[in-house]
Amino acid sequence: MSSERLLPLIEEWTRPIVRVHHSRFGATEFNPGTAGSGGRFHPFEDRKGKLVPTLYASNSLDGALSETIFHNVPLRGPRRVSRSALMPLQASTIRATRPLHLIQLRGFGLDRLGVSRRELIDTDPEQYEKTRAWAAALYAAAPGADGMLWVARLHDVAAAIVLFGTRVARTDLEIIAPPRPLAPENAIDQDVMAAAQAARITISLP
Repeated sequence: MSSERLLPLIEEWTRPIVRVHHSRFGATEFNPGTAGSGGRFHPFEDRKGKLVPTLYASNSLDGALSETIFHNVPLRGPRRVSRSALMPLQASTIRATRPLHLIQLRGFGLDRLGVSRRELIDTDPEQYEKTRAWAAALYAAAPGADGMLWVARLHDVAAAIVLFGTRVARTDLEIIAPPRPLAPENAIDQDVMAAAQAARITISLP
């Protein structure tokens, strides 16, 4: 797709956001694009070939879990996540000190772009090369956008958000609830356990 032909719908966001992130990142720290495996909308490059740092989040812990640790749990068959996979992860709640302007990838936002949710959001990792190309094109088409907003794929009552680290500074973000481990020593965070039980996901040892 050509960024010159895209006219994204922009939505203003002022509410707190929750992120599930590796403990090597601070609560307001962006993934530079070189850490960890690629996702739906990262890593991608700007027009100069530079990686755009990203920060994924949601409006709820359940949404953040569904977009991270629960993301690849199959709908059928064994639904398990190991405690060892949770151990390096933390949950933080942050908010922006200014309104965020996000490219809307839900409702009329998708219609406006001429793309379906099935093509952009309800995709498997095999299609991530294409969805990352969309991210790069939308980033170029909306120079005033701070990130993108869509409905979480596996938890459709939650919003999913990705922020662009080239347009949102860490100083634009403040911590409401500091990082807490998802799997503290010999235990599982109660909210994580409740979400797993609601989703019929077993957290196994180790």
